[in-house]
Amino acid sequence: MRIPFFLFVSATVLQAQTAELETYIEVRSGTLPIILTVPHGGSLKPDNVLARRYGVTGTDANTVPLAEMIIEELEKRYGGKPHAIISRLHRTKLDPNRELEEAAQGDPTAIAAWHRFHDSAQKACDTVMKKSGAGLLLDIHGHRHLDQRVELGYLVKGDLLKRSEAELNGDAALIAATCIRELDKRSPQSFAELLRGPQSLGGLLEFRGIRCLPSPSKASPGFMASYFSGVYDVAAHGSRSGGTVSAIQVECPWNHVRDTPEHQRRFAVALAESLGVYFEVHFGRKLK
Repeated sequence: MRIPFFLFVSATVLQAQTAELETYIEVRSGTLPIILTVPHGGSLKPDNVLARRYGVTGTDANTVPLAEMIIEELEKRYGGKPHAIISRLHRTKLDPNRELEEAAQGDPTAIAAWHRFHDSAQKACDTVMKKSGAGLLLDIHGHRHLDQRVELGYLVKGDLLKRSEAELNGDAALIAATCIRELDKRSPQSFAELLRGPQSLGGLLEFRGIRCLPSPSKASPGFMASYFSGVYDVAAHGSRSGGTVSAIQVECPWNHVRDTPEHQRRFAVALAESLGVYFEVHFGRKLK
């Protein structure tokens, strides 16, 4: 039976569109209960995708090679890879870390790429929950604030981090609005300790020579200092709205983290080692 020409053309177009989206949004399946999302490290500026007319358009330089090293170091230590969703589109074309309207601004291809990014992230979360019970999503970014620390975002604004431990631990509404809502219930440690205690992610990284905020040495940003507390990705895929995958926005400074391959590798090693301890302490399980 001869296939109608229009069906053949439609199938060919669909295949081309699928291949195009796979180029723009790279999706890798993993075996560890960890998901890496990298929304702002892409460099592709295809002519067929309209430029965004408003919003932030600067790229987070070197976050893709940094994520690659994190993947390598996790596999080296724990015998498996994290799930990874990487936007290869430049931020002038798509910002996956925003709601759809601002992210794609009406361009059909950008809209499809946004859906692929977030559908894939949710699928990875579902897989982790099914296979491991619970997990962690790390949203990898870059910043150039004056205070060159790794900023860890839990959807807790900087001014709220100035609160005492008792105030933080006693604010049930605040805890429920964070992207580590479920992890707070699971962890034997308090909410304040999860944010900035010695075995928080910031505390574990600082123990390995990576300056962080929040952490035991820097509980909150200074007066008028910039700090990224987390935006769309960690809100959409963390445990604020349910599920057992919690999320942290990992904002990496340029100096001593993203600037050279040597510093990228040092951070990747520190993060991989820290995550092994983090899972044992807070998730009650070994990664390996």
